[in-house]
This record gives sequence, C-alpha cells and structure tokens, in this order.
Amino acid sequence: MRELTRFRRLRSALLCASLLPLSACGAGWHRIEPVVPRSLPERQQVQLWQGRQRLQLHAIRVDHDSVSGVPYQKPTDCDSCKVSLPSSTVDSLRAGNPTAGFLKSVALTLGTLLALGLLTYGVGGG
Repeated sequence: MRELTRFRRLRSALLCASLLPLSACGAGWHRIEPVVPRSLPERQQVQLWQGRQRLQLHAIRVDHDSVSGVPYQKPTDCDSCKVSLPSSTVDSLRAGNPTAGFLKSVALTLGTLLALGLLTYGVGGG
C-alpha cells in the first residue's frame, strides 16, 4: 500500500514537472500605438521594429516625424547614445518589462520545485 502511495506521488510530481515550462512568465510585451507627441516613462523598455530588425530602447520620445530613444543597456541620460529614426520607417512599437518577467519566472520555477519536493517526499520526508 505504501509503494502505491509513493508511486502516485511520483506520478503527480512528474506531471507537475512536465508542466513547469508553462509556468514561465514573459516580459508582457504588448503593442502600443504611437500617440504624437508622446513621452513614455523614462525606464519603460520599448521594442522598436523595422521589418525584421528590432531595437530595444528606453527614454522614448515620439514626435510628429520621428521616434527617438536610448538603447536599454545605456543610461537614460546618455545624449551621445540617443537613436532617432523617422516615424515612416518604424513598423511598430511594443512596450514590456523584461526584469519583472524574469523575476516572476524565477519565483514560479522555485515555487513549483518546492511544491514538487513537498508532493514527492512529503513534509516529514517519508
């Protein structure tokens, strides 16, 4: 009887482990419409798409004829790093938060592993 219970726990743990990749959270990228003129929050990361090319920027400013921003790896106040493109060449803009997505993924993964451990071995280890 004890072996059957252990087998059921193991089967449940394997089922949960197979669902683990589904628990990952993305950055929540969503398309935004460029309202002219517009400034997004300074630290807001935006993907700027031109055909198949993507630029990831922050400190975004949308004007009547251009979209400008700073590559997200650079400080927001880096004037020499600023990229400016004509609006007509920009296909779309997507806003997201990769840092929050990463932290949610880590928390969900660790929580799932903890739940698997408790399910498989029980609180008392027996």
